[in-house]
Amino acid sequence: MRVAVLGSWDEEQNARPGNPWPLLETPAAFKAACRGIGRELVRRGHSLIVGSAREHTADCHAALGALDAVREAPAASSTTPRILVVRKSSAGPTAFGELRRSDPGVFVEHPVAAGSEAAAKLFQARLADALILVGGAEHTEQAGLAAAACNKPLACIGSFGGAARALNKRFFEAPGYWGYEPGQSRQLLQLQEPFSPVVLKTALEVAWIEGAPKLMLIHGRSTDRDVLKAHLEQSGIGYVVVLADRFHPTEPIPDKFERYAASVDGAIALVTPDDVGSLAAETSETELRARQNVWIEVGWFWGRLGRSKVLLLTKGKVAIPSDIGNVEHFDYANDPLQCDPAIQRFIQRLRLGSDI
Repeated sequence: MRVAVLGSWDEEQNARPGNPWPLLETPAAFKAACRGIGRELVRRGHSLIVGSAREHTADCHAALGALDAVREAPAASSTTPRILVVRKSSAGPTAFGELRRSDPGVFVEHPVAAGSEAAAKLFQARLADALILVGGAEHTEQAGLAAAACNKPLACIGSFGGAARALNKRFFEAPGYWGYEPGQSRQLLQLQEPFSPVVLKTALEVAWIEGAPKLMLIHGRSTDRDVLKAHLEQSGIGYVVVLADRFHPTEPIPDKFERYAASVDGAIALVTPDDVGSLAAETSETELRARQNVWIEVGWFWGRLGRSKVLLLTKGKVAIPSDIGNVEHFDYANDPLQCDPAIQRFIQRLRLGSDI
Protein backbone atom coordinates (compact mmCIF):
# COMPACT_ATOMS: atom_id res chain seq x y z
CA MET A 1 0.00 0.00 0.00
CA ARG A 2 1.31 3.46 -0.90
CA VAL A 3 0.85 5.95 1.93
CA ALA A 4 1.45 9.68 1.55
CA VAL A 5 2.64 11.57 4.62
CA LEU A 6 2.48 15.34 4.35
CA GLY A 7 2.37 18.40 6.54
CA SER A 8 4.76 20.81 8.21
CA TRP A 9 5.74 22.66 11.41
CA ASP A 10 6.86 26.10 10.21
CA GLU A 11 7.84 28.48 13.04
CA GLU A 12 7.74 31.52 10.74
CA GLN A 13 4.23 30.66 9.54
CA ASN A 14 3.10 30.01 13.10
CA ALA A 15 4.31 33.43 14.28
CA ARG A 16 2.30 35.39 11.69
CA PRO A 17 -0.60 37.43 13.11
CA GLY A 18 -3.96 35.89 12.36
CA ASN A 19 -2.46 32.54 11.31
CA PRO A 20 -5.52 30.31 10.70
CA TRP A 21 -3.54 27.13 11.34
CA PRO A 22 -1.85 27.59 14.77
CA LEU A 23 0.64 24.86 15.62
CA LEU A 24 1.01 23.00 18.91
CA GLU A 25 3.89 21.26 20.73
CA THR A 26 7.47 21.82 19.51
CA PRO A 27 9.38 21.30 16.26
CA ALA A 28 11.42 18.55 17.93
CA ALA A 29 8.30 16.65 19.01
CA PHE A 30 6.83 17.07 15.51
CA LYS A 31 9.95 15.70 13.83
CA ALA A 32 10.16 12.71 16.18
CA ALA A 33 6.50 11.86 15.59
CA CYS A 34 6.81 12.04 11.81
CA ARG A 35 9.93 9.92 11.88
CA GLY A 36 8.06 7.33 13.96
CA ILE A 37 5.18 7.35 11.47
CA GLY A 38 7.47 6.70 8.51
CA ARG A 39 9.30 3.96 10.34
CA GLU A 40 6.08 2.19 11.35
CA LEU A 41 4.61 2.35 7.85
CA VAL A 42 7.63 0.67 6.27
CA ARG A 43 7.94 -1.80 9.12
CA ARG A 44 4.38 -2.90 8.31
CA GLY A 45 5.29 -3.44 4.66
CA HIS A 46 3.96 -0.27 3.06
CA SER A 47 5.60 2.21 0.67
CA LEU A 48 5.92 5.91 1.39
CA ILE A 49 5.07 8.89 -0.82
CA VAL A 50 6.58 12.23 0.16
CA GLY A 51 6.77 15.59 -1.54
CA SER A 52 9.59 17.45 0.18
CA ALA A 53 13.01 17.05 1.77
CA ARG A 54 12.83 20.35 3.64
CA GLU A 55 13.65 20.19 7.32
CA HIS A 56 10.34 21.62 8.58
CA THR A 57 8.11 19.16 6.68
CA ALA A 58 6.44 15.97 7.82
CA ASP A 59 7.47 14.43 4.49
CA CYS A 60 11.18 14.82 5.23
CA HIS A 61 11.09 13.21 8.67
CA ALA A 62 8.71 10.44 7.61
CA ALA A 63 11.19 9.58 4.86
CA LEU A 64 14.03 9.46 7.39
CA GLY A 65 11.96 7.13 9.58
CA ALA A 66 11.19 4.93 6.58
CA LEU A 67 14.91 4.75 5.85
CA ASP A 68 15.53 3.73 9.49
CA ALA A 69 13.17 0.78 8.98
CA VAL A 70 14.87 -0.20 5.72
CA ARG A 71 18.25 -0.20 7.41
CA GLU A 72 16.93 -2.27 10.32
CA ALA A 73 15.95 -5.10 7.95
CA PRO A 74 18.70 -5.30 5.29
CA ALA A 75 18.01 -9.00 4.74
CA ALA A 76 14.59 -8.06 3.37
CA SER A 77 16.01 -5.69 0.75
CA SER A 78 14.34 -7.57 -2.11
CA THR A 79 10.91 -6.78 -0.68
CA THR A 80 11.71 -3.44 0.96
CA PRO A 81 9.18 -0.72 0.08
CA ARG A 82 10.78 2.26 -1.59
CA ILE A 83 10.21 5.96 -0.99
CA LEU A 84 8.59 7.86 -3.85
CA VAL A 85 9.44 11.56 -3.95
CA VAL A 86 6.84 13.59 -5.84
CA ARG A 87 8.25 16.97 -6.89
CA LYS A 88 7.79 19.64 -9.51
CA SER A 89 9.95 18.87 -12.53
CA SER A 90 11.39 22.39 -12.18
CA ALA A 91 12.15 22.05 -8.45
CA GLY A 92 15.93 22.08 -8.83
CA PRO A 93 18.45 19.58 -7.35
CA THR A 94 17.28 16.06 -6.59
CA ALA A 95 15.78 15.65 -3.13
CA PHE A 96 17.55 13.44 -0.54
CA GLY A 97 20.63 13.38 -2.80
CA GLU A 98 23.10 12.35 -0.13
CA LEU A 99 20.87 9.57 1.18
CA ARG A 100 20.29 8.28 -2.34
CA ARG A 101 24.00 7.75 -2.69
CA SER A 102 24.37 6.03 0.70
CA ASP A 103 21.21 3.91 0.32
CA PRO A 104 20.81 3.18 -3.40
CA GLY A 105 17.53 1.67 -4.58
CA VAL A 106 15.42 3.02 -1.72
CA PHE A 107 14.35 6.35 -3.24
CA VAL A 108 12.77 7.03 -6.59
CA GLU A 109 11.69 10.43 -7.90
CA HIS A 110 8.39 11.11 -9.64
CA PRO A 111 8.61 14.50 -11.38
CA VAL A 112 5.30 16.18 -12.19
CA ALA A 113 4.62 19.06 -14.55
CA ALA A 114 2.99 21.09 -11.82
CA GLY A 115 3.02 24.87 -11.86
CA SER A 116 3.10 25.21 -8.09
CA GLU A 117 3.95 23.35 -4.92
CA ALA A 118 0.24 23.14 -4.12
CA ALA A 119 -0.38 21.29 -7.40
CA ALA A 120 2.49 18.91 -6.65
CA LYS A 121 0.84 18.15 -3.28
CA LEU A 122 -2.35 17.22 -5.12
CA PHE A 123 -0.37 14.79 -7.29
CA GLN A 124 1.12 13.33 -4.10
CA ALA A 125 -2.40 12.73 -2.77
CA ARG A 126 -3.57 11.32 -6.09
CA LEU A 127 -0.81 8.69 -6.24
CA ALA A 128 -1.44 7.50 -2.67
CA ASP A 129 -3.73 4.71 -1.54
CA ALA A 130 -4.06 6.42 1.85
CA LEU A 131 -2.85 9.63 3.48
CA ILE A 132 -1.65 10.79 6.90
CA LEU A 133 -1.55 14.53 7.57
CA VAL A 134 0.45 16.12 10.39
CA GLY A 135 0.43 19.84 11.17
CA GLY A 136 0.64 21.84 7.97
CA ALA A 137 -1.03 24.90 6.51
CA GLU A 138 -2.77 25.86 3.26
CA HIS A 139 -1.23 23.26 0.94
CA THR A 140 -1.81 20.49 3.47
CA GLU A 141 -5.43 21.56 3.83
CA GLN A 142 -5.94 21.55 0.06
CA ALA A 143 -4.45 18.08 -0.34
CA GLY A 144 -6.50 16.74 2.57
CA LEU A 145 -9.76 18.13 1.23
CA ALA A 146 -9.03 16.72 -2.22
CA ALA A 147 -8.33 13.29 -0.76
CA ALA A 148 -11.47 13.36 1.37
CA ALA A 149 -13.60 14.48 -1.57
CA CYS A 150 -12.27 11.48 -3.55
CA ASN A 151 -13.05 9.11 -0.63
CA LYS A 152 -9.40 8.22 -0.11
CA PRO A 153 -8.61 6.78 3.33
CA LEU A 154 -7.30 9.71 5.33
CA ALA A 155 -6.13 10.31 8.91
CA CYS A 156 -5.42 13.84 10.12
CA ILE A 157 -3.25 13.77 13.24
CA GLY A 158 -4.28 16.91 15.10
CA SER A 159 -1.74 16.55 17.90
CA PHE A 160 0.47 19.30 16.47
CA GLY A 161 -2.29 21.68 15.41
CA GLY A 162 -2.17 23.19 11.94
CA ALA A 163 -4.35 22.24 9.00
CA ALA A 164 -4.48 18.62 10.14
CA ARG A 165 -6.19 19.57 13.40
CA ALA A 166 -8.63 21.92 11.65
CA LEU A 167 -9.52 19.27 9.06
CA ASN A 168 -9.97 16.59 11.68
CA LYS A 169 -12.36 18.86 13.58
CA ARG A 170 -14.34 19.38 10.38
CA PHE A 171 -14.50 15.63 9.76
CA PHE A 172 -15.61 14.97 13.34
CA GLU A 173 -18.49 17.41 12.97
CA ALA A 174 -19.83 15.65 9.85
CA PRO A 175 -18.16 12.19 9.59
CA GLY A 176 -20.71 10.64 7.24
CA TYR A 177 -20.46 13.52 4.78
CA TRP A 178 -16.68 12.99 4.50
CA GLY A 179 -16.85 9.21 4.10
CA TYR A 180 -16.02 8.08 7.63
CA GLU A 181 -17.88 5.09 9.03
CA PRO A 182 -20.55 5.35 11.72
CA GLY A 183 -18.84 5.04 15.07
CA GLN A 184 -15.52 6.55 13.93
CA SER A 185 -16.23 9.87 15.66
CA ARG A 186 -14.54 8.61 18.80
CA GLN A 187 -11.40 7.75 16.83
CA LEU A 188 -11.36 11.18 15.20
CA LEU A 189 -11.43 12.75 18.67
CA GLN A 190 -8.52 10.53 19.69
CA LEU A 191 -6.45 12.02 16.84
CA GLN A 192 -6.65 15.44 18.55
CA GLU A 193 -4.87 14.15 21.67
CA PRO A 194 -1.14 14.69 22.38
CA PHE A 195 0.87 12.39 20.13
CA SER A 196 1.54 8.91 21.50
CA PRO A 197 1.63 5.30 20.27
CA VAL A 198 -2.14 5.23 20.87
CA VAL A 199 -2.66 8.18 18.51
CA LEU A 200 -0.46 6.55 15.86
CA LYS A 201 -2.36 3.28 16.16
CA THR A 202 -5.65 5.15 15.83
CA ALA A 203 -4.40 6.99 12.72
CA LEU A 204 -3.45 3.72 11.07
CA GLU A 205 -6.93 2.36 11.79
CA VAL A 206 -8.77 5.47 10.59
CA ALA A 207 -6.82 5.47 7.31
CA TRP A 208 -7.28 1.67 6.93
CA ILE A 209 -3.53 1.13 7.02
CA GLU A 210 -3.10 -2.32 8.48
CA GLY A 211 -0.66 -5.11 7.67
CA ALA A 212 0.08 -5.40 3.96
CA PRO A 213 -1.48 -6.58 1.81
CA LYS A 214 -5.15 -5.73 2.39
CA LEU A 215 -7.58 -8.10 0.71
CA MET A 216 -11.25 -8.17 -0.19
CA LEU A 217 -13.10 -11.47 -0.49
CA ILE A 218 -15.57 -11.45 -3.36
CA HIS A 219 -18.27 -14.00 -2.65
CA GLY A 220 -21.75 -15.23 -3.39
CA ARG A 221 -23.88 -17.18 -0.94
CA SER A 222 -21.39 -19.86 0.06
CA THR A 223 -20.07 -19.86 3.63
CA ASP A 224 -16.67 -20.80 2.19
CA ARG A 225 -15.90 -17.11 2.65
CA ASP A 226 -15.89 -17.56 6.44
CA VAL A 227 -13.43 -20.44 6.21
CA LEU A 228 -11.10 -18.49 3.94
CA LYS A 229 -11.32 -15.27 5.95
CA ALA A 230 -10.39 -17.08 9.18
CA HIS A 231 -7.47 -18.77 7.43
CA LEU A 232 -6.14 -15.50 6.00
CA GLU A 233 -6.33 -13.74 9.35
CA GLN A 234 -4.57 -16.65 11.06
CA SER A 235 -1.89 -16.46 8.36
CA GLY A 236 -1.04 -12.89 9.31
CA ILE A 237 -3.06 -10.88 6.79
CA GLY A 238 -3.91 -7.83 8.83
CA TYR A 239 -7.04 -6.69 7.02
CA VAL A 240 -9.58 -8.85 5.20
CA VAL A 241 -12.81 -7.27 3.96
CA VAL A 242 -15.96 -9.37 3.60
CA LEU A 243 -18.70 -7.02 2.49
CA ALA A 244 -21.44 -9.09 4.15
CA ASP A 245 -19.80 -8.37 7.53
CA ARG A 246 -19.94 -4.59 7.01
CA PHE A 247 -23.47 -3.69 8.02
CA HIS A 248 -24.53 -0.11 7.27
CA PRO A 249 -28.33 -0.16 6.81
CA THR A 250 -28.63 3.34 5.32
CA GLU A 251 -25.75 3.08 2.82
CA PRO A 252 -26.40 1.82 -0.75
CA ILE A 253 -24.51 -1.39 -1.50
CA PRO A 254 -22.59 0.05 -4.51
CA ASP A 255 -21.34 2.96 -2.36
CA LYS A 256 -20.29 0.61 0.42
CA PHE A 257 -18.53 -1.73 -2.02
CA GLU A 258 -16.59 1.06 -3.74
CA ARG A 259 -15.51 2.62 -0.46
CA TYR A 260 -14.07 -0.60 0.91
CA ALA A 261 -12.76 -1.91 -2.41
CA ALA A 262 -10.83 1.30 -3.10
CA SER A 263 -8.66 0.72 -0.02
CA VAL A 264 -7.41 -2.82 -0.71
CA ASP A 265 -4.37 -4.16 -2.56
CA GLY A 266 -6.11 -7.10 -4.21
CA ALA A 267 -9.09 -9.43 -4.19
CA ILE A 268 -9.79 -13.14 -3.97
CA ALA A 269 -13.01 -14.19 -5.70
CA LEU A 270 -14.80 -17.31 -4.52
CA VAL A 271 -16.61 -18.52 -7.63
CA THR A 272 -19.12 -20.95 -6.13
CA PRO A 273 -22.07 -22.69 -7.86
CA ASP A 274 -24.90 -20.70 -6.27
CA ASP A 275 -27.07 -20.23 -9.37
CA VAL A 276 -28.06 -22.09 -12.54
CA GLY A 277 -28.54 -20.63 -16.01
CA SER A 278 -28.65 -21.34 -19.70
CA LEU A 279 -28.89 -19.75 -23.13
CA ALA A 280 -32.42 -18.55 -23.87
CA ALA A 281 -32.56 -20.90 -26.88
CA GLU A 282 -31.32 -23.91 -24.89
CA THR A 283 -33.22 -23.83 -21.61
CA SER A 284 -33.01 -27.60 -21.28
CA GLU A 285 -29.21 -27.43 -20.87
CA THR A 286 -28.47 -25.54 -17.69
CA GLU A 287 -25.08 -24.97 -16.07
CA LEU A 288 -23.93 -24.06 -12.60
CA ARG A 289 -23.03 -20.38 -12.25
CA ALA A 290 -21.77 -17.93 -9.66
CA ARG A 291 -23.93 -15.11 -8.41
CA GLN A 292 -24.01 -12.16 -10.81
CA ASN A 293 -22.52 -9.80 -8.22
CA VAL A 294 -19.34 -11.93 -8.21
CA TRP A 295 -18.60 -11.14 -11.86
CA ILE A 296 -19.52 -7.47 -11.47
CA GLU A 297 -17.03 -7.15 -8.61
CA VAL A 298 -14.33 -9.15 -10.43
CA GLY A 299 -14.72 -6.75 -13.36
CA TRP A 300 -14.44 -3.74 -11.04
CA PHE A 301 -11.13 -4.98 -9.65
CA TRP A 302 -9.91 -6.03 -13.08
CA GLY A 303 -10.50 -2.51 -14.38
CA ARG A 304 -9.10 -0.70 -11.35
CA LEU A 305 -6.14 -2.85 -10.28
CA GLY A 306 -5.49 -5.15 -13.25
CA ARG A 307 -5.98 -8.89 -13.63
CA SER A 308 -2.82 -9.71 -11.68
CA LYS A 309 -4.43 -8.35 -8.50
CA VAL A 310 -7.41 -10.75 -8.65
CA LEU A 311 -7.30 -14.45 -7.76
CA LEU A 312 -10.18 -16.70 -8.87
CA LEU A 313 -10.95 -19.79 -6.79
CA THR A 314 -13.61 -21.93 -8.48
CA LYS A 315 -15.61 -24.61 -6.72
CA GLY A 316 -16.53 -27.63 -8.80
CA LYS A 317 -17.79 -27.27 -12.35
CA VAL A 318 -18.93 -23.67 -12.33
CA ALA A 319 -19.16 -21.69 -15.57
CA ILE A 320 -16.73 -18.81 -16.19
CA PRO A 321 -17.65 -15.99 -18.63
CA SER A 322 -15.81 -16.33 -21.93
CA ASP A 323 -14.28 -12.83 -21.63
CA ILE A 324 -12.15 -14.03 -18.71
CA GLY A 325 -11.92 -17.68 -19.63
CA ASN A 326 -8.14 -17.47 -19.99
CA VAL A 327 -7.58 -15.75 -16.64
CA GLU A 328 -5.66 -17.99 -14.25
CA HIS A 329 -7.94 -19.69 -11.77
CA PHE A 330 -7.65 -22.56 -9.31
CA ASP A 331 -10.24 -25.25 -8.62
CA TYR A 332 -11.26 -26.83 -5.34
CA ALA A 333 -13.75 -29.55 -4.53
CA ASN A 334 -14.92 -28.88 -0.97
CA ASP A 335 -12.65 -26.49 0.88
CA PRO A 336 -10.98 -23.30 -0.51
CA LEU A 337 -7.92 -24.12 1.62
CA GLN A 338 -7.18 -26.83 -0.93
CA CYS A 339 -5.89 -23.89 -3.00
CA ASP A 340 -3.63 -22.59 -0.24
CA PRO A 341 -0.35 -22.83 -2.25
CA ALA A 342 -1.90 -20.60 -4.93
CA ILE A 343 -3.28 -18.25 -2.27
CA GLN A 344 0.14 -17.86 -0.63
CA ARG A 345 1.81 -17.18 -4.00
CA PHE A 346 -0.82 -14.55 -4.72
CA ILE A 347 -0.26 -12.85 -1.34
CA GLN A 348 3.49 -12.85 -1.86
CA ARG A 349 3.04 -11.29 -5.30
CA LEU A 350 0.91 -8.53 -3.77
CA ARG A 351 3.54 -7.90 -1.12
CA LEU A 352 6.25 -7.58 -3.73
CA GLY A 353 3.94 -5.37 -5.75
CA SER A 354 3.50 -2.97 -2.83
CA ASP A 355 6.90 -1.49 -3.69
CA ILE A 356 6.75 1.65 -5.77
